[in-house]
Amino acid sequence: MFGNILKSENKSDMIRELLIFVVSILISTFILRIVWNSSLVKHITVLKPINTMLDAFILSISLRVISGLDR
Repeated sequence: MFGNILKSENKSDMIRELLIFVVSILISTFILRIVWNSSLVKHITVLKPINTMLDAFILSISLRVISGLDR
């Protein structure tokens, strides 16, 4: 993702790429919190519910970083 930002030719492309990145992180944060609390916590007993959006945000960023390492 950051490669696309660095390769952008002008300022508007850079802002668009950054905005897409931020929106995708926010969407994945909301989806992650819903899925985590409604599915994973019920079926995997060692997991605890996510209580705050900050926890979901940090988990979402961590998953993005880990999934980006294999590329």
